[in-house]
Amino acid sequence: MAKQHVGKARELQVRSPDGTLLHVEVRGPEDGPTVVLSHCWATSLASWGPIVRKLDPHMRVVLYDQRGHGRSQVPVTEAGYGTDKLADDLCAVLEATVPDGRKAVVAGHSMGGMTIMASGARPTFQDKVEAVLLTNTGCAELPSRARILPLPGPLRSFAAKTFLVTTLPLGPRNRATTAALKYITMGKGADPRMVRLGLRMVHECASVPRGRWGRVMSTLDLRETASQITVPTTVVVGAEDKMTPPWHAHHMASVIPGASHPVEVPGVGHMGPLEMPGLLAEQIGKLVDA
Repeated sequence: MAKQHVGKARELQVRSPDGTLLHVEVRGPEDGPTVVLSHCWATSLASWGPIVRKLDPHMRVVLYDQRGHGRSQVPVTEAGYGTDKLADDLCAVLEATVPDGRKAVVAGHSMGGMTIMASGARPTFQDKVEAVLLTNTGCAELPSRARILPLPGPLRSFAAKTFLVTTLPLGPRNRATTAALKYITMGKGADPRMVRLGLRMVHECASVPRGRWGRVMSTLDLRETASQITVPTTVVVGAEDKMTPPWHAHHMASVIPGASHPVEVPGVGHMGPLEMPGLLAEQIGKLVDA
């Protein structure tokens, strides 16, 4: 059995082009193959923990908090939010952590996957990335394709957009809010420990950046930049994902030249890194080996 990535992470701050400071952690040997992990909306780099523990300990793993999340700086104005900012941040992290002459495998979950697709045309991305994993994400039509509530089309889309853009607190942490958020974000059979971790991160995310990023996602269309990702790309989706249902995985596979046929996993909802860490670690390992 492979050893886990243990020990203290090496922490650093990376400054994005607009001055926003990003919290970054690096684990594993400096000479190992580099894997960069970009997390989803309303969580933090901690969401990758179950996967990091399953990766080969010889890998060099880079994690960072998206702006407005975790320990990264919160933008002061709405100008600090947008798909271009996501791409700026990822490219800044790649520049700071991937040594010259080497490349990385980059994996993104939900908004983290959108970050990768927003970066597809960037010279830094094309120079530093050798393979991509996208899990539980989409590049366009997010509210209209969401299945958060069993309502007719227009009402269903309105409910999804309202959930994304609200800056109101998501309620006290009690049995009712836990059940509601689990229904929206995870599959029926999700491990209760992973449910608690996921909901803790969501409740800890500040409501204003959560709502502003939700507004960005409610209107984004990344098909043009995603179409410029030519490196080998693995697309994974949970069959029970209500936020980015399987339609998105098949659509991305048709848009991204380097994408293979999507891997659709029964019983899994939107929180892939918490619900199927073993499978995702295996897919990352395959991309590193290839």
